[in-house]
Amino acid sequence: MVKTTSNALIAAIFAIAGSAGMAAAQDASGETATEAAPEAATEAAPAAPAESAVETPAPAADENAEPQPGQSYARETFGDWTMRCVKTPDDQDPCELYQLLRDSDGGAVAEASVVPVQGPVSAIVTFVAPLETDLQHGLRLQIDSNEQTGYPFMVCAQIGCLSRVGLNEEELNGFKRGNSGQLTLLPFGAPEDDPVNLTLSLSGFTAGMNAVTEVMEELTAAEGEAEAQEETQEEAAE
Repeated sequence: MVKTTSNALIAAIFAIAGSAGMAAAQDASGETATEAAPEAATEAAPAAPAESAVETPAPAADENAEPQPGQSYARETFGDWTMRCVKTPDDQDPCELYQLLRDSDGGAVAEASVVPVQGPVSAIVTFVAPLETDLQHGLRLQIDSNEQTGYPFMVCAQIGCLSRVGLNEEELNGFKRGNSGQLTLLPFGAPEDDPVNLTLSLSGFTAGMNAVTEVMEELTAAEGEAEAQEETQEEAAE
């Protein structure tokens, strides 16, 4: 797991997980998850105050073109997960694991991304649901036959409503051992007994998580070396 995580690196991680990866995600038809609301949605959930809105990122890079700084791009695929990164000027690109969740008709409904962190939790999963989601109901997640757990939404912005879930080591291992998860959302105005159930595939999760962790460890090490060199130069100049 990542040994140390600086404030700058955390900000870069959440720039992907909170907005850059989510807003730019598209399938082959160009459809984004936030363009496809769950069935029976009748009204939009209230947007967060302007000061809480997630900043709009640069658009995703064309898959046939070299990504430019600030653009997200797919780096590698692991089963049903994609390692997606954000291009930086110094090629120290932070990455996440990403999956687009679809309904039974194949429509893009929600998005999930995972990043490793160091601290009380081992990873953070960010879910993005359409604006037409019942916020009071929150979202509910079940891995295989384990007990379903409910999580609140933290903010709504142009890209959709976000919920961030911290996974401790045991919970993260549950994702790695699991076959699939079920994400449950309730469209605003829909009856409680008529939610939208989405499948979260865990195929390729372990390999993808290991790869993302390795990338982030390398970034952390490189940042630490750069800081050490800067301190040495400052000391020499005194």
